[in-house]
Amino acid sequence: MKQWYCHIGGQQYGPVSEEQLRAWAREGRLRPTDSVWCEGMSGWAPASTVEGLLFAILPPPPPVRPHRGGAVLALGTIGMVCCFICGIIAWVMANSDLKEMAAGRMDRSGEGTTKAGRVCGIISVVMLAVAVLLNLIAILASRRLTWYHHHFVFPMFPR
Repeated sequence: MKQWYCHIGGQQYGPVSEEQLRAWAREGRLRPTDSVWCEGMSGWAPASTVEGLLFAILPPPPPVRPHRGGAVLALGTIGMVCCFICGIIAWVMANSDLKEMAAGRMDRSGEGTTKAGRVCGIISVVMLAVAVLLNLIAILASRRLTWYHHHFVFPMFPR
């Protein structure tokens, strides 16, 4: 049985058995970039380059989820046209999906579409905020105008 030596975090360990090395890899203690060596090798090598060692140790990467870029873009567009709630949903979904894409848990091929949907969602929310603000200004202006007319323009005609 081979006896292995390794450099982990600047410290050398060994000799250790192959089983111990595999256990360290499963625990995350041995990383693909850590150097390993055993008798018969020409020199130290990254664990990822040693034939059969790392692939046997590390589980395969988890599959990535499909992106929802089309749905996010559709919701953002609907939010801009007629239903601001869809814009809010698009904005929230896009933020979540972009984080998942950055972490490698979601297909990155829809990143551009997801970003476009987020922009549409943000625009729909801004449009709603502007509309609400303009309505409030109009309401306040009409009340002030009514008060002004009542007290200054037509003071001789009490209501």
